[in-house]
Amino acid sequence: MKVVTASEMREIDRISIEEYSIPGAFLMNNAGKAVADYILNNIETNEVDIFCGTGNNGGDGFTAAWYLKNYGYNPVIYITGVREKITPTSLLFLEICEKLELNIQYINESSIDTLSIREGAFVIDALTGTGFQGTLHGIPLQVINRINSSSSMVLAVDIPSGLSSDGEAPSGAAVKADYTITMGLPKISLVTYPCKDYCGELIIADIGFPALLTGNNDLKIELIDHLFMSRVGFTPESDDIHKGDKGNTLIIGGLTGMEGAAMLTAAAMFRTGTGLVTLATTDESRSIIAGKIPELMTVALPVKIDTKSVVNLLKAKNYTTLIIGPGLGRDAYPESVFNSVIECASDCSIRNVLIDGDGLYHLAFYLKEKSLSTDIQWLITPHFMEASRITGLNLEEIKKNRLKSCKMIAEYTGCITVLKGPATIVSDGENVCINTTGNRALATAGSGDILSGIIGAYINRIDNTLTAVSAGVFIHGLCADIYSEKHKTDSMSSSDILDYIRPALNSIP
Repeated sequence: MKVVTASEMREIDRISIEEYSIPGAFLMNNAGKAVADYILNNIETNEVDIFCGTGNNGGDGFTAAWYLKNYGYNPVIYITGVREKITPTSLLFLEICEKLELNIQYINESSIDTLSIREGAFVIDALTGTGFQGTLHGIPLQVINRINSSSSMVLAVDIPSGLSSDGEAPSGAAVKADYTITMGLPKISLVTYPCKDYCGELIIADIGFPALLTGNNDLKIELIDHLFMSRVGFTPESDDIHKGDKGNTLIIGGLTGMEGAAMLTAAAMFRTGTGLVTLATTDESRSIIAGKIPELMTVALPVKIDTKSVVNLLKAKNYTTLIIGPGLGRDAYPESVFNSVIECASDCSIRNVLIDGDGLYHLAFYLKEKSLSTDIQWLITPHFMEASRITGLNLEEIKKNRLKSCKMIAEYTGCITVLKGPATIVSDGENVCINTTGNRALATAGSGDILSGIIGAYINRIDNTLTAVSAGVFIHGLCADIYSEKHKTDSMSSSDILDYIRPALNSIP
């Protein structure tokens, strides 16, 4: 499913009305009815307090009130503004409510102090809508504070009031909704943090926008969900294959004291489905690792790092994919390994290079002086602190608009970027995929190493690298979801993630 910005949603709305001759009142009617129908089917109380602004979001609220009245509910409409400023389409539905003699109250400076949400009433928030930006003040702010301080369940129409649509953290108060019914397509803020915390359960309502518009390839943001995964062709088309056809990967890492990180990456690759994996590490670590994963081959990193020895390492087995960083370390020797590998990779027929873990630490310094070769598809998987180190952006700045930050990181580095965290975001700088799986159980040591292995297996077997990376992110999160559902806990080790890779893969249609 596509995800849209506020401007993209406005354009879909405009084209629907002006070019497809779909009346705006038809769309508003369907939006309000979707809200009323959801309440009819899910909410038991008959008392509904509806807070409406003067824009089209308020019109959705008026329409919902009309239908709720017909369904036997007792709605009260509160309007934060004067009648003269209500949009023409919204006014059509307000007039219906007036003729049905619904209880309609205008909130102003003289009445705000006496405003009281009815005890046990269900609240509908239809104050600002998807076009809002900035900070609320005055009457709307006071109304939002009343809503948030009440004990009522809250449903937001299209987006909780006080949030902008494009992913920015709110600069002031915003409605904390239990449910959000959004029209046509989800907006960025509804599916990315920190705004996602305000939205509660998200429901997507089809109100009649043409599918040619809502599925348009010009919309560059997409959810990584089961529908996305159903289009991912993972299994090779022919049975006439050998192990090399499933990819040949070199992992560089697992140095002394950090052997487990590289082992997790390798194990995840085999569990996800890959052909050949070799781990290059120090002689000391190799003696510890050898045989622990029977399928894993090991080679020793050269003691002295120079161009010839690194090229020989990278060319030894016709590797197609390289993963560098899990358990690599940060001192002088790993730094020389990293820099030499990055310099030599483009001359060694390696198509994809995934940089993770300590590799991201070294990348931050590398990019201060050089850029990455354009002959290779580079991939990085930073969490917020690593992203801050690479870009120089403030940590909180990255967190406040994660989609924008992910795109910027991808553009700056030239890498497909996986910005890890809740609702992980993947971007190549133009296209963006937002993950829908995963939970806080993934916050455990080694989780990122396993993610790299899952992604590595996918990029070995899927031509579209952005799709492959997104699929890997989805499966990683799905492991935690299946585990937590089965065990009723968010306490999970990385070994548990490994054990749930196959159940996750088997759950995909």
